Amino acid sequence: MKKHLLLSCAIILLSIQFGKSQITNTNISNGIIFDGEPYLAINPTNNQNLVAAWMGIKLSGGLYRIAIKTRVTFDGGNTWSTATSLPHFGTGYGSADVSMAFDKNGLLYLCYIDYKQNPDSGGIYVARSFDGGLNWDSPSKAFDMYDDANKRPIDRPWMVVDNSNTANSGTLYITTKPAPWISPPNRNYYKVSTDSGHTWSAIANIDGGNHLIGNFITAPMAAPATTFNGNFCTVYPSYVTSQNILPAYYFSYSGNQGQTFSYTTVYAAAPAAGDTNLKNGYQLIAHHSDSNKLIFISPDSQNGDADIIGIHSNDGGQTWSTPIRINDDVVSNGKAQDMVWGAYNEQGDLAITWRDRRNSGTNGFWNAAYDFYYATSSDNGQTFSSNQKLSSQLIAFDSIIAENGNDFMSCVFTNDTLCTVWGDTRSGKLNIYFAKTIVSTNTSIEVTLLNSEGYTIDLFPDPVGNELKISVSNELVGKEFSIYDSSGRKILNQKTSFKAFTLDTSSFSSGIYFLKIDSEIKRFVKN
Repeated sequence: MKKHLLLSCAIILLSIQFGKSQITNTNISNGIIFDGEPYLAINPTNNQNLVAAWMGIKLSGGLYRIAIKTRVTFDGGNTWSTATSLPHFGTGYGSADVSMAFDKNGLLYLCYIDYKQNPDSGGIYVARSFDGGLNWDSPSKAFDMYDDANKRPIDRPWMVVDNSNTANSGTLYITTKPAPWISPPNRNYYKVSTDSGHTWSAIANIDGGNHLIGNFITAPMAAPATTFNGNFCTVYPSYVTSQNILPAYYFSYSGNQGQTFSYTTVYAAAPAAGDTNLKNGYQLIAHHSDSNKLIFISPDSQNGDADIIGIHSNDGGQTWSTPIRINDDVVSNGKAQDMVWGAYNEQGDLAITWRDRRNSGTNGFWNAAYDFYYATSSDNGQTFSSNQKLSSQLIAFDSIIAENGNDFMSCVFTNDTLCTVWGDTRSGKLNIYFAKTIVSTNTSIEVTLLNSEGYTIDLFPDPVGNELKISVSNELVGKEFSIYDSSGRKILNQKTSFKAFTLDTSSFSSGIYFLKIDSEIKRFVKN
């Protein structure tokens, strides 16, 4: 009996160890070349209903343009629906910067930019889904490009919904900032809707009083959250020496739907030099049922390389802790972390996720391979667990991650299950990957692979000079291929005669190009 018991224990231990070693990631976008900045939302009335949304390239109106795409699962991420796309609202428009929020009754909102630059036009739109993300109604406009005519206030819209039991329940908020091509001085903006996003308040600024942004910050993003007592809260950057001699992050909060704000200081420090290629987005997270608990997470370079820090509050944002370093690799080792996201679960535990280069042989951003990691906290960010990997492989650097549209990942945390989405380039494209992890055992759950891709195309060198070498799999030999420039204009059309051949690119202007064969597309750069 004792021998049988020992054997059973050994088998269980081996099973757990084996489970821990088998990390599974699922490509849920399978895009043709670029899928970026995913957002993941979980239905509070059914924690098996998740919705993923992201930016993905799509052929529309004869041009390859960015559209917002969504997939939905009703079994916790084990299987996913086919992808749907949100509409464009003008010729030549592209979409960007999706965010989502479920209200406490299961109504899902999706917010995104649809715009064109030069001539500037478009705005921010909100769509609703009454069936857990399977279908969307006609989007309504929340912000217009000319709501603040000189500042084009439509960049990086974050949307949150009030799920309190107060009079503010169901209120929607969107925060934005000026378009990226607008020079400072800049401010941040917000609007409020009390009718499910069909109509919105007049545009207004979040900063104010003795907590102004100042004249030097190009992109003063306000990271929003709503609390269980009905407050609308944000954190945003500032540098005004008469307010604080150091650059600071301020916390704003309003209990009357943004009519008035109060402010406190989250963090102030002398600026530390950091790699400008890093994705330095930050997030404010509020506990689902305890209005006192909040955490602000961000990359920070005070130790000489970018670390992930958390600054928590246990009194509703009145006071804030000192920064807590979340990544547990060696301090000041030259390995940079960025692209942070986080979530509370129902019990108030925290999960924080990020992109990590500790396993790369190269320091900094450029040419550094990367993984994705997570850590948890059961004491509202005072201490964190040892770091664990989310990604199933070390991903080689690709220059596409230095470009716009790859600034954020996303996660949701329910009970003991962490679901995470991010963009990486392991396939030779920027695609969106999903991981489902049981946190208590660090066990990765295998989910259904949606689509497999049998075709391969390899291009080298990249960047290219006067000759581009192309190799394709057998299935693509004899098929036509086309070259498009960055505006979507077709500049060349030929047939593939061999598995490997050379294309003369000496007449190509410097810039980004796309090679298309069948449904496969590869990007390359001409010097």
